[in-house]
Amino acid sequence: MEKYKFNKEKLEFVEVRRGVKWWCRKIFQYLLASILLAILYYCIFALVVSTDAERKLAKENEVMAEEYEKLRQKLEVLDNTVSNLKLKDREIYRSIFNADPLIVSLIDQSSPLLENIDTTKDEMIVSKSRQMLELMQESASDVQAVFEDINEECKYLGKSVDHIPSIVPLKDFSVGQTGASVGKKINPFYKTVVEHDGMDLLGAVGTDVLASADGVVVESVRSKRGRGNSVTIDHKNGYMTTYSHLGDILVRKGKSVGRGEVIGRIGLSGMSFAPHLHYCVTYNGKVVDPRNYFFADITPEQFREIIAISSNTGQSLD
Repeated sequence: MEKYKFNKEKLEFVEVRRGVKWWCRKIFQYLLASILLAILYYCIFALVVSTDAERKLAKENEVMAEEYEKLRQKLEVLDNTVSNLKLKDREIYRSIFNADPLIVSLIDQSSPLLENIDTTKDEMIVSKSRQMLELMQESASDVQAVFEDINEECKYLGKSVDHIPSIVPLKDFSVGQTGASVGKKINPFYKTVVEHDGMDLLGAVGTDVLASADGVVVESVRSKRGRGNSVTIDHKNGYMTTYSHLGDILVRKGKSVGRGEVIGRIGLSGMSFAPHLHYCVTYNGKVVDPRNYFFADITPEQFREIIAISSNTGQSLD
């Protein structure tokens, strides 16, 4: 539609001619409106309508998330399994074979994947995770092979392994019966810090006390002082164990005893603050920590609890 303007000089309407600027401005307005409308249509389409490619990508993301979770669970189970095996391995090597344990490296903590995990592509993470899972499975097999070798060595050693203290010397022991272990502890009578040379195992009067390994009774003492009624067993391999503050003594000097055999019962003899067994282990005449000689009788989890409780117990019972 043409545009007219009143000319006061000629007293008539004249046609207004549109210049280049007007046309450029008009074209720009149309282009801008078209672009904005296109963006609006695209946003609505993208939010409401999914393409086949998008649906495929969404499905792949779901599968990848499930794969991540499965890998995480497998890694966690394997890591716990290998950790428990390594703990048992250390106990056996240090307590029995007096050798350094086998060190198994599961994952290189300086791996570029771990250092740059935030910028690593998903495909690379999945690939590397699978590789780490395979490495952990191989490591678990290696540790299992070590235990098989130990088993063969034990068979070769024969009965000598039965002479190594390896069980908790109380019948039906629970972690809650753990008391103070070797180290500087507060004496309950004098309230002074003294060296505690054994481990206190709490129990009711009359609880069965067991021999922790095969051996021969070399001392059977009845006393109302010091350690009270006590039994000492020589295991004929450098190890000796002493069981103190007994109520009843059921073995005599010179008697051969087997692992797990009842040798006495918990009492309150000697300077005992409460009914308990004072259990002492020596190797070649030197006091060693009895906690390291329960490995055949407890799980790694129980071992960690025993360590925590006994380490945080500052007062002994004798």
